[in-house]
Order: sequence, then structure tokens, then C-alpha cells
Amino acid sequence: MVKSLMNNTQLGALARTFSALADQSRLLILHTLRQNPCYVNELCEKTGLKQANVSKQLGILKNAGLVDAQRQGNLVHYTICEPIIFEICELVCNKLERDARRRLEDFAPAKRGQ
Repeated sequence: MVKSLMNNTQLGALARTFSALADQSRLLILHTLRQNPCYVNELCEKTGLKQANVSKQLGILKNAGLVDAQRQGNLVHYTICEPIIFEICELVCNKLERDARRRLEDFAPAKRGQ
């Protein structure tokens, strides 16, 4: 259900969620976790990111309510807790694809007879 107007609290929550998505490293981590839940060291191996950066980004994603952390002894296992986030990413990617097509059309050579 889409509301026509949001109050300031709702707008703040929406801004925090989009802010959590506004980083390439965090998006890479989310898409890696989409394939399989992982420990931090696995995320480092799969993404090529440094451990300190992965841990920092996971904290931001966890605070945004996008990933869940389960402690297993000395290790923490991370999973996606809001898979709907990938629908949002797909919508944005579709928009970017449409924009790219329009830009290509702007630079396409004019057809004869036009």
C-alpha cells in the first residue's frame, strides 16, 4: 500500500534505508549474501573487501534492518532478512537501463528520409 503523504518519521526511516543502499560495497555485500548466508571471512573472500570494511558495512546494513546476524561461537553468520530489497534494486536497475537506452537513441545516427 503506497501512502500519498508520509510524515517526518516515515520519511526519516525511508531516507535511512536508501542511505544504507547508497554504497557500492554494501550493495556488493547484499548481493553476495543473496546467493548464500556467510561469515565475515567468507564475505571478504567473495567480495575482495578488507575485513574492517566488511564489518563496518555489515553494521550499517544490520542497523538498517537489511541483514541479520547470528553468533555461532566466535563467528557471526550473516543472512538477508529483507529480500524485498532486491526488488527495489531491480526497479532501479530497470530505470537505469531505460535511461541508457534513451541516451543511446539520442546519439543514434539519423535515418535517411527523416
